[in-house]
Amino acid sequence: MRDCKTELITGLKTAIDAKSTGLTFYTKVPKGISYPFIYATDIFDIEDGPKNQFMYQYEVSLEVVYKDLTDKTAMWSTVNSIKEIINNCVPFSIGGNFNIMSMTLIETTEGEDLIDSQEVDTTIIRVNFKIEDNN
Repeated sequence: MRDCKTELITGLKTAIDAKSTGLTFYTKVPKGISYPFIYATDIFDIEDGPKNQFMYQYEVSLEVVYKDLTDKTAMWSTVNSIKEIINNCVPFSIGGNFNIMSMTLIETTEGEDLIDSQEVDTTIIRVNFKIEDNN
């Protein structure tokens, strides 16, 4: 089994950046973060398929995070831009001899939280990828 997290997240970041969200995409949130941003929080992978033709399922959670909103329209627009790349076909290509077979939305969850005494609005987009290894 080979791990394609790097290729998958790089391709996903490129696809999201192409949607012109204007938000920075992180895989680890640095100290002193500027809001708003997109964060790939959880990545689960499952090996699927016969041993002579590896296939994988990756479940990725993306957090769209805004601070001190009085209107959620901007956040909803960003979420919509990300959801536009989610479809049950090949949404973008990735390297490393891996091929995305499908990309499907699992769920979207919206919430509010208090972080460092600041109101933060977050939408979590959970996506499932089916990927084959062409090596």
